[in-house]
Amino acid sequence: MANLICSFSSGIVAGEQELVQFLSEEIAAECKAQKIKSIPSKIDGFEVKLDGAEVTLTKKAGNEKLVFIFLVIVNFNVNHTVDTDAEPEVNPNMDKPEFAELKSKPSFDVDLQLGDQTLSFTCSFLSSDSMQQSDEYNDIFGIDELTIFKGEWNEKTYAVAGDVLDGCLYDLLMNLLEEKGISNEFVEKLSDFSTAYEHSLYIALLENTKKFVSGQ
Repeated sequence: MANLICSFSSGIVAGEQELVQFLSEEIAAECKAQKIKSIPSKIDGFEVKLDGAEVTLTKKAGNEKLVFIFLVIVNFNVNHTVDTDAEPEVNPNMDKPEFAELKSKPSFDVDLQLGDQTLSFTCSFLSSDSMQQSDEYNDIFGIDELTIFKGEWNEKTYAVAGDVLDGCLYDLLMNLLEEKGISNEFVEKLSDFSTAYEHSLYIALLENTKKFVSGQ
């Protein structure tokens, strides 16, 4: 019985060592592939606040004609946001296809706050099929939901789906978002930021897993 126990314990140690070795190699490879080494503290004038997988972007947007200031808040979570459905690029001069870069494309909430009232949008990246259908506008994101509330949001607050909004109203709301800084260019930068930040969290997860298995 003692020999059986020793053999079983030895197998666990060997398995742990193999996992640690693999994690070390994976961490090195991911660090080498990392394009952005330090996460920026600003995106297009938005201040960045990080809390685990949660990201909050905040800036003030004024109006030249009217004396009031909007507070624009963008919230998103980087978990499960990496696009893994990218089609491989076929190069006839290579034996293996080149896979497109994985991109993080999170859904995101945009809150336009004025005093104690908030006009809130839930937005998401459009699929390639949807983008082809909206070539006239070249939008890369769309409005999924719209709501407005006073004070704090709660589950009793009414919200309407973006796809049932009047087409003219939808376009005007998209224009409003663009005026407040939520443009195609900004959303592209949001995706780049989310991709870099998600990758940094993945590397940190690998490092913490390695420490855990090593007993550090």
